[in-house]
Amino acid sequence: MKDNNFSLISKTILVTGATSGIGLEICKQIAIAGGNFIGIGRNVEKLQHYIEEHSLVGSKVVKFDLVEIENIHLLVSELPIKIDGFVHSAGIAHVSPMHFFNYNDYESIRKINLDSVLVLFSELLKNKKINKNASVVFISSISAIRGAKGNGLYAITKAALDGISKVYANELSSKHIRVNSIQPGMVETDMSKQAETLLSKEIMDIDRSKYPLGYGEPKDIALPVVFLLSNASKWITGQSIVIDGGRTSFL
Repeated sequence: MKDNNFSLISKTILVTGATSGIGLEICKQIAIAGGNFIGIGRNVEKLQHYIEEHSLVGSKVVKFDLVEIENIHLLVSELPIKIDGFVHSAGIAHVSPMHFFNYNDYESIRKINLDSVLVLFSELLKNKKINKNASVVFISSISAIRGAKGNGLYAITKAALDGISKVYANELSSKHIRVNSIQPGMVETDMSKQAETLLSKEIMDIDRSKYPLGYGEPKDIALPVVFLLSNASKWITGQSIVIDGGRTSFL
């Protein structure tokens, strides 16, 4: 049988934000593609149930809150094996106009969305926990390029992810470690439901109408992530890929 370059067989992928939304779906699609995952998250029940239900003996979930940045080195030191891929999907959103800027809010968002991945990725490299030819994917957002009102703090952290993905792609190219980011539009998750509660159903319906293909589903992001983790994308690095149902392509 010919090699399937889209397969993740024999690969182990570390995923943050793995216990809900897009991160949870990424773990599921990794397993479907034949790979193993180490999922990091706060509420582990759903992912643990999925592991047990599908007898995924090579996969595991680790309960850890990335806001505990000072303990990330312990998390890395306890990883059982080297990884073949890393997906940073953990993230929190916050809607607030700039004249209501609050530094504590900014620090909370920055710690999860950005600081945690800087420390975690650094520790993985320093401890030689990433195999050569690995693939790294940061989940960014079209907020990094759209400038939506009230989304400044979230946009800052996501734009930074896009920027550092290009730097890391350059720095790690000699090891053939690829680094890319994905910029999703609005996806139907618990986060989008929170936005509807915060703003209103009417506002969200107006926003939804601006998406030619409607809002996305977690699988619409998870499957391209699996592609970037696979050997099928071995010549793609340093890219920020928009996946938004056409939202940013039309006036």
